[in-house]
Amino acid sequence: MKFLAFLSLTFFIFTSSSCRKFEQEKIIAGAEPYKPTNLYPVERLPTYFNRVAVMPCYHPDPSSPVLTFGDDVFVKEMSKFGVFEPISVSTKFCKDFFGKERLSSSEALPENFLKILVEKFGANGVLFVDLHSFRAYRPLSLGVRAKLVDLKSGEFMWAIDETIDSGEASVMVAANLYQRGNHVQALSEKTSSSILQSPRLFSKFVAHTLFSTLPKR
Repeated sequence: MKFLAFLSLTFFIFTSSSCRKFEQEKIIAGAEPYKPTNLYPVERLPTYFNRVAVMPCYHPDPSSPVLTFGDDVFVKEMSKFGVFEPISVSTKFCKDFFGKERLSSSEALPENFLKILVEKFGANGVLFVDLHSFRAYRPLSLGVRAKLVDLKSGEFMWAIDETIDSGEASVMVAANLYQRGNHVQALSEKTSSSILQSPRLFSKFVAHTLFSTLPKR
């Protein structure tokens, strides 16, 4: 009797799990790929706007693991679009010239900030990337507030504020399309969900998705 009860319980757990998985797959199959909506782009970038100083990513917690790969990921993903040349500003440069390694887009800028970027990098613009929220366990989530500013006029060229959560069906669809499109290298067919499990790969997807909304020249 105990054995039969065990078999019944096992069957119930298996069928229940299968039903939940089936329902989840139905929801995902019916979802449209995620697209950012909370953004502001100018219609066209000025012709002179061709070099952008990319500031180190900012997070409220300076010890957050997202900062160990965020700078590299966001600069590399931006460069793939070829809209302008991104110039990576190091944390050492920021510390030497501005007194701190990372600057938030919402704080008061240091004196001569814009002038220094023009003189040292020959930049026409500056990009701030605030990673205002980050969840490193499933479902992965990354909140990004980014601002692209014209150093000549001080005007916003582009701004976006999105929190992308891998627990949402639309994000799952978009992430899997991104992975299948060869944007993520060295992933086999057997690891179709890898992008939803790796914080670094997920951040690549997030950066690519957000930068796809940049205005054209």
